Amino acid sequence: MSSLFLVSALIGVMTGFAAWGFRLLIGLIHNFAFLGQLSANYDANQHTPESPLGWMIIFVPVLGGIVVIWLIKNFAPEAKGHGVPEVMSAIHHKRGRIRGIVSIVKALASAITIGTGGSLGREGPIIQISSAFSSMIAQWLRMSVNQRNLLIACGASGGIAATFNAPLGGILFSIELLLLSVNSHTLLPVITSSVIAANVGRYLIGPEPAFHIPVATTIHDPSSPLLLLLYFPFAAAIGLVALVFIKSIYASEDFFDNLPLNPYVRHMLGMLLLGCLFYTSFKLTGHYYVQGVGYATIEDIVSSTLTSPWLILTLVLAKLLAVLLTIGSGGSGGVFSPSLYIGATIGGLFGSTLTLWLPGLGADQETFALVGMAAMVAATTSAPLTAAIMTFEMTLDYSVMLPIMVGVGVAYAVRRHFSKGDIYTLKLMRRGLSLPEGFLTDINSQIIVDDVMDNKIDFVGHNDMITGTEQVRCVVNDEGVVIGLVNPASYRIGKEFKASQATVTDFIVIQSGISIREVLAIFDKHGRANAIVSKTGNLDSKDVIGVFNSIQLTRVIANSSKMYV
Repeated sequence: MSSLFLVSALIGVMTGFAAWGFRLLIGLIHNFAFLGQLSANYDANQHTPESPLGWMIIFVPVLGGIVVIWLIKNFAPEAKGHGVPEVMSAIHHKRGRIRGIVSIVKALASAITIGTGGSLGREGPIIQISSAFSSMIAQWLRMSVNQRNLLIACGASGGIAATFNAPLGGILFSIELLLLSVNSHTLLPVITSSVIAANVGRYLIGPEPAFHIPVATTIHDPSSPLLLLLYFPFAAAIGLVALVFIKSIYASEDFFDNLPLNPYVRHMLGMLLLGCLFYTSFKLTGHYYVQGVGYATIEDIVSSTLTSPWLILTLVLAKLLAVLLTIGSGGSGGVFSPSLYIGATIGGLFGSTLTLWLPGLGADQETFALVGMAAMVAATTSAPLTAAIMTFEMTLDYSVMLPIMVGVGVAYAVRRHFSKGDIYTLKLMRRGLSLPEGFLTDINSQIIVDDVMDNKIDFVGHNDMITGTEQVRCVVNDEGVVIGLVNPASYRIGKEFKASQATVTDFIVIQSGISIREVLAIFDKHGRANAIVSKTGNLDSKDVIGVFNSIQLTRVIANSSKMYV
């Protein structure tokens, strides 16, 4: 455990630096591409100034897209898209193995996509980058499968914690989406990496929250009974928008994949349309509202700098289109930030409209924007607790926690009613891969083999004549040592036969007192499905107390399944 703790601490340090370095890389590419400056100083919460390129800015994402496709096509196809499904697949289907090259390619491809104007986020990439790095360390140290999976969760938690300055959100992300079991042994490494990464991020990036909310967020109490009632239909609407968002992302991928064009041309086409979209936005409004991560627009919404309902509605639709063009055509980046953007703009639209129509109601744009952010993330990712706590950590506004809890619960329930798959798992489901929904208590670790084995056994000599029966029989030699089992399926019940003719020697011996979980591990190691249970671990008939095979195992699984909803 101490070695795992040290490795998780190292991962926390490295993911903190990785999040910082990834930001710098995005800033360097963005400043060079848009402003012609060699500088990594880039604040995503501030709008990008007008580019000296003028209308030719529309070609910047096209040039960036060429490099992105070259990197993905030649070095790491896993780097395409938002990255989190690949991390989940590695845990559930690839025994915790992620290629080390994915870290480098994902960092470069996503930084180029976002830096040249791609309308995606940096959270999914940092999760995949940190998880790949963690898996690589675990493979170098020759750690077991469960330790590799745990360290992947450590990397993901650390990446989120450092990126958003949200250590609790990072921990909850792993609990809700990545960890296969939750107990003190798995939580301690995740907590360690998340806390250390967050502190490294605060030192390198700064201690401020992701978004700055005015001190007086609301004039009225956002958790008043009347307003709380309004959050229910609002959150239900967010759940439906999340459903549309999820489905449209994969529809856009199918659309571009079905075009009779090669990957380079497909992505260049998508990026050209994106460039036209955000250049048009600049000419009409003075800002490139839909390029990059979009934090500046979110900042405008939650601070009530942007209040026009018609403009906000236009940004909702424009951002959705920008995301589909970027990720559908083959870009690399996360969908967490777009979810925040769409949730904030819909919340701003709802709040500003209520303020105009019903000024005495006490509704305000800022609160609905925060609730919309949390609800949208909860509905798209199936991580409601993560969404709620991260929204608080990103804004440090506790006054809206009750509305946020209503929002995440209702939005998630509505989306879940119409679609089992979320924005992460649907990608795997389309590949024919399934994931467990949440985690279950490992009851098998508490069941002792002595309690479920068949202890009604007869001992017969290998030369004895016996009659077919369903009762378990162990065959012993002349010294009283068990040498096999009589297979009752070999002969009809009631028919007489020689014991040696039906003896099965394909078995293992296990010691009494061990759990079913340990038995399953032994079965897997030796490739066996029959076990003789002994008090001492030897095969002397005086010590053999029972038999455990597939029949008893089926009963254990059937009884355990009755305990879950």
